[in-house]
Amino acid sequence: MTNIEMSRVERLRSEAVVNRAEAELLAESFDDSTGLSWLWAFLFGALYFLVHGFWQRAIVVFLLNWVIIGFFIAPFLAYPARRKRAIEKAEKMLLVDRARAS
Repeated sequence: MTNIEMSRVERLRSEAVVNRAEAELLAESFDDSTGLSWLWAFLFGALYFLVHGFWQRAIVVFLLNWVIIGFFIAPFLAYPARRKRAIEKAEKMLLVDRARAS
């Protein structure tokens, strides 16, 4: 690689890191999780995930409920699902913001 290509690669890497950091910061405003998401997931299991639109996790918990462990797994799936959704929303918002700026 030439020096120009290496500098371009380094610039792109640093931009990727900055973009990820911006998305993480913005995700806090999109995180609609309550402090009790784990409790609701424990009490309602797959129904909790269906109501909130986490279809894949609802299927996993529903299938695991057949062997009883789904009730114990569901609370650990609740917060990561909400966090992932918040980060996705933040990344989309940043893309829209950059598209409007250019």
